[in-house]
Amino acid sequence: MDDRLPGRTNTAVARGEVARATILEAAAELFAEYGYHATTLSQVGAQAGIKRPAVLHHFASKELLLHAVLDRHEQRFMRVRLEVAQYRGLAGIRQLIRITEFQEENRRRTMLWNMLLAESASPDSPLRARMRDDYEQFRFSITFLLGQAQEDGALRPGLDFTEEANIIIAFFNGMETSWLLDPEVPMVAIVERFLDERIERMRAPQPDAAVKAKRR
Repeated sequence: MDDRLPGRTNTAVARGEVARATILEAAAELFAEYGYHATTLSQVGAQAGIKRPAVLHHFASKELLLHAVLDRHEQRFMRVRLEVAQYRGLAGIRQLIRITEFQEENRRRTMLWNMLLAESASPDSPLRARMRDDYEQFRFSITFLLGQAQEDGALRPGLDFTEEANIIIAFFNGMETSWLLDPEVPMVAIVERFLDERIERMRAPQPDAAVKAKRR
């Protein structure tokens, strides 16, 4: 069955897809550099090599374009989520390093994410609800992994899962900012060390260690 709209040839569809991809790439570049609010559709068109009406042909508003840009970013980031999801408990917490590795490999997209995250702090931001939802999902993922670790008997008693998740998220965000300001910062190595130290802090004492502690 042919799903194409009447009168649209394969060539026209292909051209439309190329134009859409070009617009998304141009918008992502400008949003990363100047932010959503400071970027106009005319600037996006100029960056993409087309006129503003052509941009509106593919995206009816700047807000819809913004969400499409973020959709594209999250589609590419999905690979990382799937990789982390293969692990359980504290091993999953350790695999969060893959997020930092992705960010380091995709500096422009890290700029984009952090710029949009900063702008979403404004109450009238069109991304506020979506970015808050992403934050809540990240926090839930960490607390879920900690719950698994608790089921496995790997955690020390009395651990506050939400507090631990907030600390991990804050550290990740802070390191991204530091690295964006200074690319010489060894972001991946620092985050690796942080995760290792955090995991050891959360880990339940080993039987031998517990015996030694009692003897002291």
